[in-house]
Amino acid sequence: MSNFDFICVSGYGKSGSGACIDLLKEFEHIDGPNREFRIAKDPYGILDLELSIVDNWEFVRHNIAISDFLDYCAMLGRKDGVLKKTGKNFSELLDVDFMKESVEYVNRINDFMYFGDTMLNRYYLNSFQSFKQRIKSKFGLSNAIPMHFSHPSKDKFLIETKQYLRRIFKNYAENKKISKIVLDQAIPPINIKKTLKYFDNAKLIIVDRDPRDIYATMINEKRLLGSDIMDKNSVYKYIAWHHAVRKKEIQDIDDSFMQDKVLRLNFEDFFLHYERIIGEIKKFLNIEFSHKEKGIRFNYEDINKHVGIWKNMPQQDAMKKIGEELKKDCYVG
Repeated sequence: MSNFDFICVSGYGKSGSGACIDLLKEFEHIDGPNREFRIAKDPYGILDLELSIVDNWEFVRHNIAISDFLDYCAMLGRKDGVLKKTGKNFSELLDVDFMKESVEYVNRINDFMYFGDTMLNRYYLNSFQSFKQRIKSKFGLSNAIPMHFSHPSKDKFLIETKQYLRRIFKNYAENKKISKIVLDQAIPPINIKKTLKYFDNAKLIIVDRDPRDIYATMINEKRLLGSDIMDKNSVYKYIAWHHAVRKKEIQDIDDSFMQDKVLRLNFEDFFLHYERIIGEIKKFLNIEFSHKEKGIRFNYEDINKHVGIWKNMPQQDAMKKIGEELKKDCYVG
């Protein structure tokens, strides 16, 4: 396998993780695909797969979990386009047969195949398919389909998953001649240990931001999480959302496992304390790479567009409420 490490960068939605990714890509030997790579944490992804075939195993669960995972991988690998199914085009971006690698990964954690017929198989059928099955049953014909039987140990699942992810990025690292691959939103900023373990030699950078600026950005982009943008009470829902998504963070911060694996940064400091941020990142990643494209991807002087934008918003009552309720998370410099 190629010798490369993963740098995962995450945030809370409009909190500035993209700025960190742009900055990292200015360094020699660091690059990554220009889209989110969410296979570890998304529904039907690796975490769900582990929960179904390792932690909460039951003989009818594993086949559905594997089928859902492979359908999800098919979406990640294929091209998107007009009159086409949604796709993320990772096969082309990473110069890899994404589906082939995913099927081979499943084969390595699968014990054997067998023919079976369970009620769960019928939940996904449309009305015509369901009618066909009833006709076959009426005439004594079998509705059995090939099914996976998979119950790997926790250690085997983890070993195979790490190798699978390295295989996916092997060609990319070699083609780009890089030693560190930056992944956007690969790991959530909470419950970190559950997914960070899947990536071999991985570190995580979490970027957070003044909640008033997050709220202002969401309003400007008409993408307010947790509530209707036109709802006059949206600020209360936003505050509740903010509290909820950060609740688990306290436990993660106190976890000794995280001390050398996770770096937490404030978005504002990328502009206000640029050199200090660079120093912290280089120390955390243990790199002395040349900053060959300084200022090309990330404009650290463009502060007025990104920091303190809440001050110019017409929703000042809402900003005041956020400042009161989320005081500990508001940036003070």
